[in-house]
Amino acid sequence: MNYIPDSLLHLLYSVDASVPARTRPMQILAVGISRSATESLREALHTLGYDHTHHGFDTLLPPYDLENMYRLLKKKYATPPTNPSETPSPKLTAADFDTVLGDSVGVCDLFAAEFALELIAAYPDAKVILNTRTDLDAWYKSMQSTMGYFDRNPIDWSWIKSFFCAELFWIKHAMCRTMMPRFFRGSFASNGKWVYQEHVTKIRGLGLPRERLLEWSVEDGWAPLCEFLGKEVPEGEFPSGNPPRAWAERIQRTTVEYERRARRNMLFWGAVVVCVGGVVAGRVVAGRVGGVL
Repeated sequence: MNYIPDSLLHLLYSVDASVPARTRPMQILAVGISRSATESLREALHTLGYDHTHHGFDTLLPPYDLENMYRLLKKKYATPPTNPSETPSPKLTAADFDTVLGDSVGVCDLFAAEFALELIAAYPDAKVILNTRTDLDAWYKSMQSTMGYFDRNPIDWSWIKSFFCAELFWIKHAMCRTMMPRFFRGSFASNGKWVYQEHVTKIRGLGLPRERLLEWSVEDGWAPLCEFLGKEVPEGEFPSGNPPRAWAERIQRTTVEYERRARRNMLFWGAVVVCVGGVVAGRVVAGRVGGVL
């Protein structure tokens, strides 16, 4: 779809993606890749008072912001480098990210991982959590059964339907055609493990001070997280997360209305094409008959 100007894409598939203006500072950047306890961590952060922490599901549920996320991806990857003779300036700023994050005080999941370096620079006072998985093979399997949904983009019925519903279009275009292949260098299935390891190494290599960066896994539980954030350890178990089956059911519930709308629009435009085709064919036939007469 790169051959279609972005202005035309946003005209054809514009959705209501309004977000509240920021009134609170960004406080938490959890930059671990999806399926690194991102849902558990978000629920824990909410319990500790960091509410709202933005998660990937926020891009699929109202307020819908995949269209704005795509703009950020384009700005990151398509903006020409700055003039070497000028003072370098960041491609993405806090104002850019706030078009998606709004008034959120935290962010996690693949959005945070994709823009990790830019987010860390844009919000210099925010604490950074590198949430990891101790078992790389288990992480890969979990990703395959969940986010692998966005790694596959064949030209099939679902691909065709996406052009008849703005929400489905941006799910396909922003996630399947842009974010996933960009982040995983073309294919999660082929490159997932080494990209994961590279990402973790990259964040560690930033040399952030200990008071700003915490490397954490869900097995660590409340104690190191609360110590890092200066919070009291709450009562109760650490949140249990988002198992693959629940993830798939949530995706299905979220997209069912989009699928219904796409089918309705396909039927409508199909009927329009048939009617127009019938009128044109009728005029051609009438013209030929008139010419004979």
